[in-house]
Amino acid sequence: MATAGRDYLGSYRLIRMLRASQTCQVWEAINDTDHKRVALKALHDSYCNDKDEIAALKHEFNVGHKFDHPLVIHIYDFDVYRGISYLALEFCISRNMKMAIREEGQELAYWAPKIIRDCATSLGYIHQQGWVHRDVKPDNFLLDYEGNIKLIDFSISEKKKTGLSKLFGGGSVAKGTRSYMSPEQIKGQALDGRADMYSLGCLLFELVGGKMPYTANTPDELLDKHIRAPVPMVKAANENVTDEFSDLVKQMMSKKKEDRPDDMDDFLRIFSTMGVYRIPPRKPQSMLDREAADEKEQQLEAEAETDTAASSTDSESTE
Repeated sequence: MATAGRDYLGSYRLIRMLRASQTCQVWEAINDTDHKRVALKALHDSYCNDKDEIAALKHEFNVGHKFDHPLVIHIYDFDVYRGISYLALEFCISRNMKMAIREEGQELAYWAPKIIRDCATSLGYIHQQGWVHRDVKPDNFLLDYEGNIKLIDFSISEKKKTGLSKLFGGGSVAKGTRSYMSPEQIKGQALDGRADMYSLGCLLFELVGGKMPYTANTPDELLDKHIRAPVPMVKAANENVTDEFSDLVKQMMSKKKEDRPDDMDDFLRIFSTMGVYRIPPRKPQSMLDREAADEKEQQLEAEAETDTAASSTDSESTE
């Protein structure tokens, strides 16, 4: 939509497209009302009349707009402008963890312990609010170049079933991403936070091991591996991983949810007792360059202060 040579969605002026999926585009935008920078998640033209996609976007707003945590994306608004449904979200990091894994490789390893803690903390928060994410994967964590994450995308999240609803309320519709779905999620059973625990285990395997835990030739074969195949050890994919951490990831990916850590607090308690790597990774070169630049700037500032003090002394002596 062009207005005075600029593209708009409602009061939001589109600056640049950040990324795109099959159904949506995400744009950097400015609200002309209050000049706030946001990210807009808008349906592609071809999906503007798709009732399921519109419902998913509305659901994401209904789930996430009350969340208030520094590691979880803030969702401000849902609206429709000239037939295009969109969400207004917190503007933060433009790339996701999947992109970072492909781009950085070994450099990402330095931040892995922080990333792991923060991913578990963000999921623990939404579990405490009564929700199961159901689509935990690297694509749904935004990640900057200093290991800072944001949990995103609540389009298929569902309320945890408790009490009688857990016993008689039926199961879940089997939705998710095949490479990360828990056995109970694939089977359409009632879910709690331990389903996300399994998916987080798959994510950590990929983050630290450099590849997904299961691959297959067909979608059905991949789902069957999550249900029946032995759980792989991440230390087999990366020999620098400690035995303790490898065992923890294996526990997270247990076929029976009762064998996994009870919740994210339990995971974090266990994780705090161990290291991820046998030999700690070196700092990324970009970080070393930044530290060297900061040190040089501090040195120049100190020299400038010394010169100023010397000039002041000389002036007093002259008088």
